[in-house]
Formats: sequence, C-alpha cells, structure tokens
Amino acid sequence: MKDRRRFCTKCGGAVTVKTVDDVPRDVCTVCGAIFYDNPLPVVSTVVVEDRKVLLVLRGREPAAGLWCLPSGFVELCETIEQAALRETLEESGVKGEIVRMLDTGSHASDFYGDLIWVTFEVRRTGGELHAGDDACDAGFFPLDDLPPMAFETNVTAIKRFVEQYRDIWAMHDSFSKIEVGEGGMLSDTLFEIVSRDADLITRKWLDDVTANPTTRTYGHGSRDRMYGEAHLVISQFGRWISHRGEDAEIRGHLRRMGRDAKRAGLPLSEIVSALSLTRKHIFARAFSKVRHLDGVIEQYRILEMTSRVNLFYDKAVYDLIRGWEGEG
Repeated sequence: MKDRRRFCTKCGGAVTVKTVDDVPRDVCTVCGAIFYDNPLPVVSTVVVEDRKVLLVLRGREPAAGLWCLPSGFVELCETIEQAALRETLEESGVKGEIVRMLDTGSHASDFYGDLIWVTFEVRRTGGELHAGDDACDAGFFPLDDLPPMAFETNVTAIKRFVEQYRDIWAMHDSFSKIEVGEGGMLSDTLFEIVSRDADLITRKWLDDVTANPTTRTYGHGSRDRMYGEAHLVISQFGRWISHRGEDAEIRGHLRRMGRDAKRAGLPLSEIVSALSLTRKHIFARAFSKVRHLDGVIEQYRILEMTSRVNLFYDKAVYDLIRGWEGEG
C-alpha cells in the first residue's frame, strides 16, 4: 500500500491517521481536512481476430516480462471508453471501436493499491500492429493457448469473452460443414438417434402409412415389403446424409423404388407421400430427444437438422419420381 501523507495539501499542517466512518483515514491536525483515498480506475481491451486475442508483453513492473491485455490508467478529462481505445493504440498500434463493456472487478495491487478494473470488447478498425509505450512486444494469441499472463483479471475477462461467443462459434463451425458434407456437425447427435432407433421409427411410420388417407393404395401393400423399404431408408439415413460420396447409392436405391412402385400400379402421389411420412417420423423421434428447446444450441441443432433433412428429401423425391417415370 502507498505511504501515508505527512502534511496537509491544503494548509501544510501535520497529518495523522484517524478512524472516520469506521475506516482509517488521513486527517489534518490543523484544519481538519479529511483525505479520502479511492481505488484507481484501470481499463483493458479484448481485441479478437480469427479467435486470437491481442496481447502485449509488459516492459516494466509490475509483472514485467509477462503478457497482458492492452491496459492502463484512465487519465483526467477522458472517459473510460476513450482511455481504453487510447491505451490499445499506444501499446499495440491497433485502432478500434468499443463493442461493449465485457467485465469489471476489483483488484488489489501491491504496486498501485486498490484498483477498479474495467474491460471492454473492442473491434479492430485499423492501425498497424507494433509494440509501443511501455510494451516490448505485441501479438495475437489463440484464445485456448495463452502465454503466461500478468493479471488474473485479464484471464477472467478473456474467459467471459469466450463464454459469450462459444455458441456462436460452434454454430458457425457446424454450418460451414453443411455444404461440404463433413461430419462433426451439431446436428449429428440427432442423426445418431435416428440411426439407433430406426426400427422404432419404421414401425411408427408403418402404422401411419397404413391408415393415412394420402397413402390409401400404398398402405394396403405387403407390410413386410413396406417395412423393408422404409427401414432401409431410415436406418441408412444418418450415414447417407453425412457422406456425400454415397449419393450414387442413394440415387440408385430410390429410382429402383420408383420403378418397382409403378410396376405394382401404385400412384406416384402416394409413393411421394409415403416417403414424406418417413421424414415426419424422423423429425418426431429426433426432436423428442431434445431436452432444452429454449437453449440456443438446441434450437440451432433443430434448425440445422431441418435444413439437412429437407435437402436430402428434395433429392430423394426427385430420384423417386425419375425412377417412377422410367429413368434409370
């Protein structure tokens, strides 16, 4: 803690320590002035690009030789937002704009005393990265692989930033894999449910298709044949939808189904309806396993699965019709 005052800045009288409002304070023995010492305001910024955070290497005490967020004290006649952007520019050469206040907390420093630490999320708008002011290096580091950090408050703020963006990043990563047909998407767990419960889904579909008015003719066919065709589609669905290299297999199977249905005299409309009913029961089973519909990730899983299923069925209906029309 800093040294106590010896003399009054107002009258020059000797200063002693007295308890005022249950707190030891400097008090002038001559004019009675009470000196209130308050925490110093400190600002930091979290600037992230490509999931890497901007850090600077401290060149002076405290914590010289360790990394930290661009940080510094608020000066007179500036707002804390202005101070945050100024310190970022001075220490790293990076220009930015405030996005939001990310974190705030108290910090007890042996070097400076009590501090109030406010951290902002900042979006980079320009500048050229270089170490400046009292920093001896600056760079961007992966959020999950930070170097030795000077201040725990900085680590806490970075963790809070990651928590706020974790779901968004997970959804972005998952969505980016849809077009290339990769696995590892958030909705893959729902497709695993479909594959595991294929028999149950098929039996529910069979009960539906034999009673549904849109499949009146189709539903009077052989239950064993209908079960076999539907179970093949449903049981292989998860594998098919995750591996686009098997499109030829899917196409061939569906076109054979279309040709066989026409030979059996089944109306095309009923064949398409029967196929659509498999989609209905796939959705019903998968969504019944989603526990928290109010969660952002769970909502995205449903949205992502819906997109992937609909894409699959658009192709499936097309191939089924082409088979019914006699196309090989």
